[in-house]
Amino acid sequence: MSGRGRAVHPEGRPQRSPLEALTPTQLRRLAKRADKARSRDVAEFEFLAASASITPRQLRLVADAWAEGGHSGLAAIGPAREVDDVGVMDRAEAVIETWRRRHFPLDAFEVSTWRNVLTVDWMVPAARRSQGLVRRPLMQLRRTEDGRWHLYRRAIQGEWWPVLVRGRRRRQPLSACLDAVRVDPLHHFWGEGGPPVDLADGDALPDSPLG
Repeated sequence: MSGRGRAVHPEGRPQRSPLEALTPTQLRRLAKRADKARSRDVAEFEFLAASASITPRQLRLVADAWAEGGHSGLAAIGPAREVDDVGVMDRAEAVIETWRRRHFPLDAFEVSTWRNVLTVDWMVPAARRSQGLVRRPLMQLRRTEDGRWHLYRRAIQGEWWPVLVRGRRRRQPLSACLDAVRVDPLHHFWGEGGPPVDLADGDALPDSPLG
């Protein structure tokens, strides 16, 4: 089951990030410097954030996006965009459903699509059985114009955060992202209990742009 709509601010306005005020060139330069500074000098990292009028956490998002996908990773953290191939997102939904049936047929997912973004919720039993199933954010997949898929996890603070799968210099198909979620060694997606029972353990999807 899927739904299509735009995520909006609680007050009804589309969410807008302070990063949108930066030009692509400014964002690229900032990302490169932040990626280097965070591992060698905390003071320099905080200075970079202040200079760009963003928080250190927002700067870390930029640095992680650069590490994940380079130029493409930075494009992925921007606003959702229309895709040239209108059917590509529908085909991606079908791939996710095939992946679910193959590995987790006992679980239910809800997939919603907005432009180039797929958001997948894991339907889990509510605290009270009478309430049925409730949504639990599982993953987000974003497709950029170069055909690369970017995997995101839901952070504790509520925002979606890029996850490094293959690195910015390697082609990254949808199948690679789904395999990372299936294994989930760092408990980014399924929680501390880990993934549910994988009924096709070790049976990865073919490596193609859509999985």
